[in-house]
Amino acid sequence: MTRTLATGALCALVTCACVPAASAADLQPMETAPEAPSFYDVAFGVKLTNDYILRSVSQSNGKPAVQGYAELTLFDWVYAGIWGSNVDFGASNPSMELDFWGGLRHSFGPLTLDVGYIDVNYTSELKNAHKMDFWKIYGIAKYALTDWLTVGANIYWTSDFVGFGVDGTHSAAFARIDLPGLSTLPDVKFYVSGEFGRQWVAKNFAPDHNFWNLGGGATYKAMTLDLRYTGASLSKRECALFIGDRNSCGDRFMASLSFDTSLSKLK
Repeated sequence: MTRTLATGALCALVTCACVPAASAADLQPMETAPEAPSFYDVAFGVKLTNDYILRSVSQSNGKPAVQGYAELTLFDWVYAGIWGSNVDFGASNPSMELDFWGGLRHSFGPLTLDVGYIDVNYTSELKNAHKMDFWKIYGIAKYALTDWLTVGANIYWTSDFVGFGVDGTHSAAFARIDLPGLSTLPDVKFYVSGEFGRQWVAKNFAPDHNFWNLGGGATYKAMTLDLRYTGASLSKRECALFIGDRNSCGDRFMASLSFDTSLSKLK
């Protein structure tokens, strides 16, 4: 089995903040207490994208992907979720990625901290092929500098990179700018966002590389249309070593349409 098995397949971790509804106590008699927020919530969503791109490397061989997730949050602290997507790449040639995660996430004013564990699994792999299932732990920090600007950083680490018992790490800094002044419609909002990061693997098992993306989108109620451009510092030869396909790297355009909501928003 060659090192083309070293594919960097990890979902971009989906995090959906569940915000309790604003109190309407000022519209009620003083003796009526406001309704207490629920101790739990379930967020869920689905996405259609022209290409499943993970850290600027295609996991679907440039083909469209359908993705979905569900996440349970308890006490605005504890969460656990599941995410899935079709995939198409070399190595053991799986047909689907299925991730399970759990952790702690809480907002302290403008600061949101998130730590957790994610288990990455692949289904329908070739018989007798190396199993690429592995795990990662992670930490994410986001800070709302203003009402319209949020910045943050993350780091993910494993000692079992794609099932080979090798240390692997990736980290990135990101930012998002909301553009409320661009829309005259109350339910339509625009934004721009970007990310720059690096992945490195111990013992030269897979090529280290930088990755980035820059784009923007529009939201309408629970729907989001996102358009962005992405790239990685991997040559075609390094790409073949990394994921088993020399054409899965390189600068490319991404477009996705997603629907995200939660039980609290449906009440």
